[in-house]
Amino acid sequence: MSRILLLLPVLLVLGCATQLTPEGSSVGIVLDKEGCEFLGTVSASDSMGMTPADHAENAMNALRNKAAAMGANSVRIINVDSAPEATTALAEALVCETE
Repeated sequence: MSRILLLLPVLLVLGCATQLTPEGSSVGIVLDKEGCEFLGTVSASDSMGMTPADHAENAMNALRNKAAAMGANSVRIINVDSAPEATTALAEALVCETE
């Protein structure tokens, strides 16, 4: 019983990881929005990971998922604010011409 209680917090944190949707995984990151149509601004934050890197990955996954839901195929990152407690990301959702 005590082993289960020790593992419970770890499982809860791991269960809160933001996974990329199939649509979100097709959203790329661009540096320049030339040739792109602006759809709107998206933001995401995360504080549920075990490390700052987990926070950043979860926030970026959520950002790409939100952009995909808007019909975007790309995002241009405006700002990422990362601290030990949480990460917040802000980006432009874009539809960019593909080669």
